[in-house]
Amino acid sequence: MVHEHDKLAVFESDSGITLSFGKAIYFISAEEPFHNIALKALEQDDYVPFYLEIARREGIGPEFRDALEDMIRETSESN
Repeated sequence: MVHEHDKLAVFESDSGITLSFGKAIYFISAEEPFHNIALKALEQDDYVPFYLEIARREGIGPEFRDALEDMIRETSESN
């Protein structure tokens, strides 16, 4: 199954979940603790946890979090 959200694509398989964001690809094994969070997020069509996991893996958590919060705030204000 494939889920897409803007530039993020999420692919589910029996062995785990693959994230494709821009040119980067990340694999979340079914054995990883984040896998359960990812499954719940997909059920709710909530892609924020995936962006945060990508940021964590890239080591840019705080900067990414701040930018994401700004984007969320701007979207909320425009609706």
